[in-house]
Amino acid sequence: LVAIEPAAAQEQQRIAAVVNDEILSMRDLRSRLRMVIVSSRLPATDETAQRLAPQVLRSLVDEQIQLQEAKRLNVAVTDQDLARARSEVEQRNNLKPGQFEEFVRSLGVDPETVIRQLKSQVAWTKLVRRRFGNDVTISQEEVTDVLQRMEADAGKTQKRVSEIVLTVDDPANEEQVRQLAERIVEQLKAGANFGAVARQFSASANAAVGGDVGWVLAERMAPEIAEAVAKLETGQISAPVRTLFGYHIVQVADSRVIAAVDPLTATVDLKQVFLPVPPNAGKDVRPSQQALAEALSGSAQNCTDFVELAKEIKSPVSPDLGEMKVGELAPPLRERVAGLKVGETTGAVDLPNGVMVVMVCSRQAPPSNLPSPEQIRSQLEAQRFEILAQRYLRDLRRNAFVELRV
Repeated sequence: LVAIEPAAAQEQQRIAAVVNDEILSMRDLRSRLRMVIVSSRLPATDETAQRLAPQVLRSLVDEQIQLQEAKRLNVAVTDQDLARARSEVEQRNNLKPGQFEEFVRSLGVDPETVIRQLKSQVAWTKLVRRRFGNDVTISQEEVTDVLQRMEADAGKTQKRVSEIVLTVDDPANEEQVRQLAERIVEQLKAGANFGAVARQFSASANAAVGGDVGWVLAERMAPEIAEAVAKLETGQISAPVRTLFGYHIVQVADSRVIAAVDPLTATVDLKQVFLPVPPNAGKDVRPSQQALAEALSGSAQNCTDFVELAKEIKSPVSPDLGEMKVGELAPPLRERVAGLKVGETTGAVDLPNGVMVVMVCSRQAPPSNLPSPEQIRSQLEAQRFEILAQRYLRDLRRNAFVELRV
């Protein structure tokens, strides 16, 4: 049996698994189990440890295989690499620089256990990038194609998705992996941290970032996952979904409408000409001012002309309205300005105390929520590396000698 609490020294040194010519001890397994349980906010019980032990041991075996392959190909993890990895842990947990070891010890976890995992993650990432760097080339046409598809999808709802992937490499493990997936879902719905669980259990490369897939359209995903994602509201977690690779657990963190640009968030620089109409003015004054406003509107070619006209007719207010968002304007003016281009005017706008004409001198379009070409390229590269990394690890597993003893 595997318990969460430390066992006697002899039991600690017992072999949990043999990976090629190296061993994993029960101490290694128990230390990792405690780290997984604590960081994932799972119940710290022997029952939890017993249920998680097979998957955790498998993760340790994979890490050992990855480290062995990195060593074989002379891929080293430097002190600077580990320092960056520790810094990321500190940032993720809102710690000050240098608090990594103190924080880990406060959780009752051996820092060496965390360092081992960080080292394997860094080594594997460097190895995959070096091994397949020349094979992953994203053309400008591919980037443009993705961007055009996203533009064509304007108005559709995207969801920010995270995933936990539990692979089934051997049909004999099908039921065991399915049960683990169901238990993980139970714990997630009971309050376990999705990102932390993904970092410890997910077989996907995005496990390092808490399983974050990014913004996706459900229809662009595998059909089984698309069906689950389409039904989820923000904050909800799916039941385990069987796919070609194994079992997926997905969470929707947020949603948005693609390229839904609100014209009221555009920033405009405005100039005005104001023509007063006193409360006691005769009935012909307002129509006369309206006619003058329309004449001014048609004669000004640019904002410089517009300001000079305001001075010539001795407009009683400053012509400079300044920069503001369209949505901040008063409703009667907002509707007129919303669709104007630079250099265009509103025509006469009636106000209770007079008539005004406004010209747009500059317009800054509201930001689009479409990713930049650089972001698209990075996403495509990450997807390619992910597929290659999964195949690489699968082949290494098949060629490795692995003997599990617990």
